[in-house]
Amino acid sequence: MRIKDDTKREAIIEKTIAIVFEQGFAGIKMADLAKRVGISVSTLYVYFKNKEDLIVSISGELFKKVSETSSKEITEDLPYKLKLKALWLYWVNYSINHTKESSFMHQVKQSPYFEKIPQSILEAKHKMGKDLFEIGKKEGLIKNMDNEILASVIGALLAEYVRLIHDNKIKMDQKNTDAMFSMVWDAIKN
Repeated sequence: MRIKDDTKREAIIEKTIAIVFEQGFAGIKMADLAKRVGISVSTLYVYFKNKEDLIVSISGELFKKVSETSSKEITEDLPYKLKLKALWLYWVNYSINHTKESSFMHQVKQSPYFEKIPQSILEAKHKMGKDLFEIGKKEGLIKNMDNEILASVIGALLAEYVRLIHDNKIKMDQKNTDAMFSMVWDAIKN
């Protein structure tokens, strides 16, 4: 059995994410990916058994990583609205600073690959947001609506804010960030 090199594995992941950003999942051809990484196709298959394994593995790792890092943004001592804002700001910053990874995760969510990600990773991904929504509903701070609706409203405003920044229509400064989050809060507050 061949020993796996973390540097090669990271290069494979990086190039895969870049291909998906440029061409979508249809753009992933294992031979082309191996060539971009500078390895043989047989070496690529040492790391990932096929295209599905490649996409699902990368997706799982990305979802797990962002779940773990975003949970660090919420401290117990913050008032509810600031907890929500901290999580929202984490996702704004992540979307701006990790455009390719964000695009990859978004495309996965819209594909059959999403259903193949281990349930434990998806549950962990949703737990923090779900728990935060339930606290807000219980305390009467946010609308008592389905969590999917709340997440959709927040996500739509987040995506639009990120798009405006990427398109250089507005700057990401305190004034604009506060204004956009105010719109988020107004949309879900009770």
